[in-house]
Formats: sequence, C-alpha cells, structure tokens
Amino acid sequence: MKEERSPELQAKVMKNLLMIFIFTSIMIFAGFTSAYLVMQGDRFWVNVSMPIGFQLGTTVIALSSLFLILAKVFVKKGNALMTKLFLTLAFIGGILFAVFQFNGFKDLFTHGSAVKGDIMTVEGRYGNYFSLMYEGKNITYDNDQFFLKGAPISEEIHDEIRTLGAELEEGAHSKEKDFDLSNYGAKLMLIQDNSPVTYSNKKLFVDGSPLEEDKYLALERFGENMKTDRGDFIMDGKYGEDFWIYYNGEKLDYVNREFFINGQKISPKLETDLFKQQNTASSFIYVFTGMHLLHWIGGIIVLCVLFFKGLKGLYTKDNYLGITLGSIYWHFLGILWLYLYLFLIYIH
Repeated sequence: MKEERSPELQAKVMKNLLMIFIFTSIMIFAGFTSAYLVMQGDRFWVNVSMPIGFQLGTTVIALSSLFLILAKVFVKKGNALMTKLFLTLAFIGGILFAVFQFNGFKDLFTHGSAVKGDIMTVEGRYGNYFSLMYEGKNITYDNDQFFLKGAPISEEIHDEIRTLGAELEEGAHSKEKDFDLSNYGAKLMLIQDNSPVTYSNKKLFVDGSPLEEDKYLALERFGENMKTDRGDFIMDGKYGEDFWIYYNGEKLDYVNREFFINGQKISPKLETDLFKQQNTASSFIYVFTGMHLLHWIGGIIVLCVLFFKGLKGLYTKDNYLGITLGSIYWHFLGILWLYLYLFLIYIH
C-alpha cells in the first residue's frame, strides 16, 4: 500500500513548492528590472508620472495583506466570525487592486504611454508641414499650449481646433480624400509650408492646386494631434510636469520647442535620434505591471478559495494551513508590487 504522508510532512512539501515558485518569480522580475537598467544607457528615456490608480492599488493590496494577517490571528484563537470577516475583506481588497490597476493602465494609455510607440510625433508635429491661422494671425505652439498674438488661446478657439482636427483626420484617412469641414476659413484656416490651404467641393488646395498625395498621411497625423491636444510629443500633458525625457541619465530641458542638456542645445544627430526613438520605458511599464497581474490571477483564485472555505467554517485553530500558504503568496505579491512601484517611481 502507498504510504500516506503525515500532515506535517504535507505542509512542509507544499511550503517548499510555494517557495520555489516565489523564488522563480523573483528571478524573472530581477531579470526584467536588470534589462530595464541596461536599456537606459545610450538612448532617450521617458519618465512619466505614475497614475493615481497605481497609488490606490498599492494601498489596497497592503490592506489586503494586513487583513490576511488578522484572519490568521483570529483563526488561531478559534474566532470563526472574525476569521470570516477578514478573509472577506482580503478578497475584496484583491478585487479592488485589479480594478485600480486597470484604471492605471487606462490612464497611461490615454495619456500617450502606449505599449509600443514613438516619443515624438513626426508627420503630425505642429509646424513641420502644417500649422493653423486664426483671423489672419498665425497660431504658434509650445509645450502643450497654443498661442495667438503671444497669448494662450481661449478654450473656445481650442474647441474649434479640436473639431477641425477630427474633420481633417477623417478626411485624410478616407479613400476618396473628401473632407467635410464646418465653417472652414471663416476664422480658422490650415497653413501648409506658409501657404494657405483652401477648401472647395470637399477638396483641399494649395496655391490653386490639389493638396499633394504624399501630404495626406502628414495631414491625418496632424489632424489626430490637433484632436488630442498634441503638438510635439506622443505623450499628453506638460513637459517637465507630467513627463520628462532623459539621455544617458541626464534630464533634457525643453525650451521654445528645442532640447538642451546642461544648458547646451542637443546636436542635430541627437535630435534626429530622438525623433526616431521609441518609448521603450512605457513598454517596460506594461511588461512589469502586466506580469504582476498574471501573478495576481493566481493570487485572486487563492483568495477566492480562502473566502469560500472561510464562509463554510472549514478553517479552525487546528487546521489553517490554507490561510498560511495563501497569505505567504499574497504577501509576496504585495511586496513584489511595492518593489515594482518604487522602482518605477525612483528608477524610471
């Protein structure tokens, strides 16, 4: 007959298996963070402010771990009611962590930190090919702000720019290159290489000739950027407040749409490299947090099991191995997330 393991031996085996899994996970994340540090060298690197969802997620996963500790304290005392309460709270905390993480991902993506994408706009950069004129006066752009006659534009004009941007994007993307522009030319007009762009019969013209075919992609990107309030960067927000760019660990200053390192304007070669550089930092953020969420799936299954077993009163002061193992794994997830979060704040 097959020899049956003692409860003590079974608990030891399960703990050892859990520790092996945790050690393997630590090695994986150590590899990712090491690669992050290596990749930072000799390239441009974007530092973005962490979304509020990640901050809230950090709080609830810490509270969830605390609730598991309290659940174990009360199960040892034989207090079934308090054990159920804290297992329930731990489970709710685990769910809320995922909700806040999802909101954090959403904020990152909507503010331009895509899984894969450039740092700077190219075809759609304001002034590269196209710009705008309002009532015969040129609209200029600098660091997330449009200016008219040296003063920031009104919100009303900004809304008109967003509307025109959406219409330009849609028309430039269409197969027929037909545009449906509302009130075009009455006040707001498109400029291409210092020449006004006129509008007639759903078509655009420059100096009496149809807009050149190779300009439609640039116009589509330009329209998209006007719609989303972008002029230079893929990321939304104000440079120096919402995000920063580093090169070899040195923060770049951005003044009058030009970049400087230690007071010196960057070379033309570095500027060209910057416009070709992808936002690798954002890619790593998604890898870090995405891998952690994969581990969270296992953790939330564990919390779900603890929650339902707790409701059924299956844990007693003589039998609470499940709470012990589940707590170890969930504490590991909490510590791992705290490490990643601090890494992204202070290293990223």
